[in-house]
Amino acid sequence: MQDFLGDLLQRIEDSGTSFSEQAYTVVAQEIMPLLRILFMAYVAWYGLQLVMGTSRLGVGEIVGRIVRMMIILALIDSWANFNNLFYHWINDTPEDVGRAILAASGTGITEPTNGMSQIWKTANEAASAFAEQSGYFSILPSMIGVLIMIGAGVFIAVALAILILAKVMLWVLIGTAPIFIACMLFERTRGYGVGWFNQVLTYALIPLFIYVIAAFLIAAMNPELTKIDAASDSRTLTLADVAGFLLLCVAGGFVMLYIQSLGQGIAGGIAAGVGSAARTISHAAGIRIPMAAARTGASAGRSTVRAIRNGRDRFRSGGDGDDDGTRLAMQAKISRQGTPG
Repeated sequence: MQDFLGDLLQRIEDSGTSFSEQAYTVVAQEIMPLLRILFMAYVAWYGLQLVMGTSRLGVGEIVGRIVRMMIILALIDSWANFNNLFYHWINDTPEDVGRAILAASGTGITEPTNGMSQIWKTANEAASAFAEQSGYFSILPSMIGVLIMIGAGVFIAVALAILILAKVMLWVLIGTAPIFIACMLFERTRGYGVGWFNQVLTYALIPLFIYVIAAFLIAAMNPELTKIDAASDSRTLTLADVAGFLLLCVAGGFVMLYIQSLGQGIAGGIAAGVGSAARTISHAAGIRIPMAAARTGASAGRSTVRAIRNGRDRFRSGGDGDDDGTRLAMQAKISRQGTPG
């Protein structure tokens, strides 16, 4: 049958990819002048550290700084580089995993969207078969057909709604990626980049779970779909034939509702691990701003001020003692001269 869900999602995918590319290019062009200034400040900061002798320059540190600067420049300056290294992988992997699971199940269905389209087609055929059994005084078969349509519709609609929401949010995040990639340059702003990466992982994992769950449900529904098709063709369809199909549809819709929280939990753990690894590597390479050196310099400055103040106090106290001694000596001399011999 025609994969109408696949065609619909492909049209949405094409428009979303075009939006992401255009938004990424526009944002990159707007931010590049500021980014050049930040790069100059970046180099000047470490150059100042080198002149002041507070920077520990080594081979690993120099290579780490150069590689990080080149990666940031390459990603922001060209959509093609970002697409090949990041977007293409994170956008296509979920559906590829769903295809792999369907291929391993041996159902003959190769696309997750094709399987969901087949579920909708089977629900329509079952509802039509029940409708043919209805009459003026027998509306129960039609009600069963409506119930089947509602069950299949809820499963497909929930999966489609969550999938489109995740895709749209992912495209918006990708469009603003140059800003947050630039935040990776400095340690003070690196938290914003890690937060952005966390959200990207969340909305990238949601389609993965949707396609994987859909693939498992399609594999489980395949015997039910075959049974319903055979009963519909022979016009012998009963409620027992569609009970398993209806229950799987309801269970699938219920599971889909928890995909977002599951994706957030996993993405949060991954992002935390990535952020911790990045900080560890940065510290090991000496890229971290030398706060210890700054604190040492401040402490030395305070010690110097205290030493100067103490010396001034000692000088003042010493001067007062000399004046008192001179005054007493003069008084004693005057007294001796004024005393008759």
